[in-house]
Amino acid sequence: MYRLIIADDERIVLDGIKNTIDWKALGVQVVAWAQDGEEFYRKAVECTPDIALVDIRMPGMDGLTAIGKLRPLLDHCQFIIFTAYEDFSYAKRALELGVMAYITKPVLKSEVIEKVQLAVRRLEDGGQVRRRADKGQPAAIDQIRRYMKAHVDSDYSLMDVAEYMQMNPAYLSRYFKEKTGETFLEYDKRLKMERAQELLWTTNMKTYEIANKLGYKSTQHFSRIFKEYNGCTPMEYRQRRTQ
Repeated sequence: MYRLIIADDERIVLDGIKNTIDWKALGVQVVAWAQDGEEFYRKAVECTPDIALVDIRMPGMDGLTAIGKLRPLLDHCQFIIFTAYEDFSYAKRALELGVMAYITKPVLKSEVIEKVQLAVRRLEDGGQVRRRADKGQPAAIDQIRRYMKAHVDSDYSLMDVAEYMQMNPAYLSRYFKEKTGETFLEYDKRLKMERAQELLWTTNMKTYEIANKLGYKSTQHFSRIFKEYNGCTPMEYRQRRTQ
């Protein structure tokens, strides 16, 4: 069965799509659903869908932004967007992101079925993803790294990841080092420093706001680690943008 996620901030649309279509007959299983862009991104990283039905306009992060962040992580996923906005800029951006198809609102059940059937054919014909029954779930190390990437903007811990994976924390720590060549804490620091670079470069957030967002209790501690990792302070890194 191929795995499907649905994201739409209109509950009536979300429930209608989820509950009125015979997904099993299409060879598809609905594994997750979301009502805003952040939730969609987080759940998609965790459940690694093969097909995603995504509304463009959602609270917080819009659908196209979420797809842009997910594309490097889910290169096989077939994205289908819902839109009530017939605007060329959306269509152009969707094409750049490799969106497979779009469905205009109000959503017709027959059109959803048609586009999902097309997505299934593309998955089968392209040979990029075999049926989940044939290949099993993603490797545990991939699930761990996806969880950490999805929660980089939070104060998660080894215990949180171990609980999510249903692993003993000590075993998870050894397993991570064995599979990646770096410790859990080293990988966590790299993720957070790369995220900090992104936030310094693309937003006007203060250093203390970034530190807090990434789960650091102390701005001084965050700044010290950032300088050790990048060879400059957060302020110096940001100043490069204007040079």
